[in-house]
Amino acid sequence: MAQKKSKKTTAPEAAEKESVSERGGGPVSAANYYVWAGLAVVCLIIYAQTVGFDFINLDDDIYVYENPFVSRGLGFANFAWALTAFHAANWHPLTWVSHQLDSSFFGLEAGGHHAVNLVFHCANSILLLAVVNKLTGAFWKSAIVAAIFAVHPAHVESVAWVAERKDVLSTLFWLLTTWFYLKYAKSAEASSRANFLWAAVVCFALGLAAKPMLVTLPFTLILLDYWALERFDKWTPAAVWPLVKEKLPFFALTVASSIVTVFAQKAGGAIQTIETISIGDRLLNAVVSYAKYVAMFFYPADLGVWYPFDGNFSALQIAVSIVFLLGATAVCVWQIRERKYLFVGWLWFLGTLVPVIGILQVGRQALADRYTYVPYIGLSVAVVWLFGALIERFKLNRTVVAAVVGLCLTALTATAFRQTSYWKNSETLYARTLSVTGPNYLVMNNFCNYLEKKNRFDEAAAQCSAAIAEDPKLPDAYNTLATVQIKQNKLDEAKSNLEKAVAIAPNFVLAYANLAVVETNRNDFDAAAENLKKAVELDGGRFFDPARLLDAYSSIAVAALRQKSYERAAEFFQKATELSPGNTDLQRNLALALHMLGRSAEGVAILEDVIRKNPNLPEAYNTLGLIYAEQNRTNEAAAQFQKALQINPNFTPAQNNLRRITGQK
Repeated sequence: MAQKKSKKTTAPEAAEKESVSERGGGPVSAANYYVWAGLAVVCLIIYAQTVGFDFINLDDDIYVYENPFVSRGLGFANFAWALTAFHAANWHPLTWVSHQLDSSFFGLEAGGHHAVNLVFHCANSILLLAVVNKLTGAFWKSAIVAAIFAVHPAHVESVAWVAERKDVLSTLFWLLTTWFYLKYAKSAEASSRANFLWAAVVCFALGLAAKPMLVTLPFTLILLDYWALERFDKWTPAAVWPLVKEKLPFFALTVASSIVTVFAQKAGGAIQTIETISIGDRLLNAVVSYAKYVAMFFYPADLGVWYPFDGNFSALQIAVSIVFLLGATAVCVWQIRERKYLFVGWLWFLGTLVPVIGILQVGRQALADRYTYVPYIGLSVAVVWLFGALIERFKLNRTVVAAVVGLCLTALTATAFRQTSYWKNSETLYARTLSVTGPNYLVMNNFCNYLEKKNRFDEAAAQCSAAIAEDPKLPDAYNTLATVQIKQNKLDEAKSNLEKAVAIAPNFVLAYANLAVVETNRNDFDAAAENLKKAVELDGGRFFDPARLLDAYSSIAVAALRQKSYERAAEFFQKATELSPGNTDLQRNLALALHMLGRSAEGVAILEDVIRKNPNLPEAYNTLGLIYAEQNRTNEAAAQFQKALQINPNFTPAQNNLRRITGQK
């Protein structure tokens, strides 16, 4: 129960407190357990389908299936990487470890990763009920808040998107932090209070390590001090400062996390400059987005995975948004004495969105469904408690009210189920998003990439061309279109598009890497080498892990050897063998390239070393025999071919080579 104050109680407050007392008092009943179970059931109804879904190629690749530090599972080296990496323009080591554990248990089977998100969302829904009920003592109102959280369609993105593990994981720690803080605030024993407070601090630190959006959490605790903990009554420095002071460890973690996050996002190039998006456009977008988020809360329709930033707001749109926000804030302030929950819920909503509302613009999206995961808790509390007060005031029939609430929750559940179904794979998600957002350069670019991987080249090229038409300064679209054209063997067109990409973004690693591929296919190995060198230098090890670098070196080396460009072949086979010293195929080809350059002794030495370490490798004897044959050392060549055949009598290359030098048919 919230503590009652000695001040005079108004009629609305009395009605609301009677309702809390009537519904929240006494021991936990069987109905309570049914509600908790019901929350889990509706989560399963909506999201169980995701265990049959794929990864999508928007961030899931960066976070999981193309990230070797995650896809290989949890190990010492990968754990160390998780602690220090600014990968994906973020520092969130706990999120990385969570994904690594998934890979250890499920490999790259997407269903397991989805299932873990579902479990976290179920846990968050149940824990939210426990937290709000502990805060207010109003079980049924708390249950409705938790139900809205569980089934709201805007939360689908946070649950159905594997890469948004950081949302569901960080929210778990947000709620645990709040739970321990409530225990602290309500406890009368000094030692217990200290333990609860430090438990809250630890959970907060873990939450920040999952997602830095928790930086606003200390401010929400002060809001809860005001309602419903009733730890202060007036917003004066004298009243608020003691409560701020006790939360200094939380604020210290907020400051530290904010500094690290800004540094990480700058390092990842995620923060947009004022030249890209002006301060004025950011402020207008923030105002309009706040209004859109409120509209989305009540009418969650036409949801997509990515909404492009559009600074072309109409005067009417801006005016309506400003009037609405000012009006809503004014009403909450006007009602601050009688209905504190309105003020607290509204400020919770506004405040928790501050890190992602776009003043410090990260990425080029206007808004995002996933950003509502925690902010909508505040709106839900304000709306549910307000309707509860209206029901009490007008003595509405409880059965009718329950039926209406049930219908609303059912409608939200059905809408969320349908919205979740669009996340089956990249194609279904992107097709749906384009149908509701219209031209959308990022989605069209990623759709192109998806179709290219499926070898649907004409469809892929159409999506990329549309993305370029929508935003001619989008380097990714030129790069993705070029990858399609490489597979179509349209090398000149691919080169032209890649050159446009690097002209727009001179540090675009993937474009230089693809230029290396184009030049390799055009047999211009000098240009290929130069572009690959540029890509590796710019990359700094972020994209080009040893496996990718080995593949790049090997591709140039094999093509160069085939085209008798022996110097480049030897150079890149040498680089490749340094990355994979035990790869006998690379060593054999290096030996051949050196031989063709007139450095036969070096080639022979390499092969002799391979044979010494791998005495049962017929390919090595055969390659050595070929070098001897070209040196007219016929007997020695024949001996090497015979050794290969002793190991594998059916080894056709050695059979043919032996016949050739001995004149046999």
